[in-house]
Amino acid sequence: MGSRLISALLLGVALAALPIGRAEAEAVDPRVVAKRLGLSDAQIDQVARGQVVAQELSADGDKTLSLTLVAILEAPLEKVDEVVAADQLADVSTATLSRGEIDVSTFSLAEMSLPEDVLDDLVDDPAGTFFLSDGEAERVAKAAEKGRSQALEAYRAVLSARAKAYWEGGLAAIEPYAGKGRSPKVDLERAKATARQVVRNPRVHEALEAVPSQAKGSASHRLTWALEKGRDRAAPVLSHRILLKEEGGQFFVERRFYSGYDYDAMQELAGILATASGDRSVVFYTNLTYTAQVTGFGGGAKRAIGRTLMEKQLAAEMERVQQVFAER
Repeated sequence: MGSRLISALLLGVALAALPIGRAEAEAVDPRVVAKRLGLSDAQIDQVARGQVVAQELSADGDKTLSLTLVAILEAPLEKVDEVVAADQLADVSTATLSRGEIDVSTFSLAEMSLPEDVLDDLVDDPAGTFFLSDGEAERVAKAAEKGRSQALEAYRAVLSARAKAYWEGGLAAIEPYAGKGRSPKVDLERAKATARQVVRNPRVHEALEAVPSQAKGSASHRLTWALEKGRDRAAPVLSHRILLKEEGGQFFVERRFYSGYDYDAMQELAGILATASGDRSVVFYTNLTYTAQVTGFGGGAKRAIGRTLMEKQLAAEMERVQQVFAER
């Protein structure tokens, strides 16, 4: 399912479960943070000892894989912010192959390329290679009749159109994938509702509700693309990243409103606050991933396996982040 945690930290971070202000940021206790996130006393002790603690969130449907992570970084908030701003965590990510920002004046994806084996699959079977609507698959298939480069251009055009529609129309403008019940719009509306329950800051609520092109207030809105490792092929994703800087912290939300493979949609919240001692930071991260691969017969077992794999991957990434700061 690809790297989530690193992409969140690369752009900016925030504790979404607590209202952030200077006084509270300077006085926060990791145990208090963990308690408010619903961790048990035993888990709170683990966080205090420097361990990465993961816990399942309440799922909002049978397609949902959910997780919360809490950990401590051995660095003050100011140092963490410097490292994040300098993009010095990029090497920690094990899933992102390439990435870039989408210029919302053109929505061009000309810089996005596909590995040769994936391009072969796209030419041979557009509908079975990546998640597309029926109409999008037909357009790519028609272009593929003229050659590989035409198939790639058609696929880029499909993603460009999706990015433009989302930027100008928000969640309501997301086109469903082919197949029953496969709508990133529906998935992300559920994720938004969950975020509103977790986040107390009204400015974050405003940012979550905004159509990106019409957004007001102090939050920044960006569109990005990335090529990520999947189970057995690399796949593009399109993301909406929201960053709201507050005194003493930052709020970050990432919505993946298109994912070509493995999962249908995803939303994450991530954050860091200074601890009361001032020489460490407490990290919080939540993930809601929606995938049709865990529905149907044996869905409960599939979800349990999926959550276990997600927890293992994200906990390993958090531990690598901890190591980066421990060595500085």
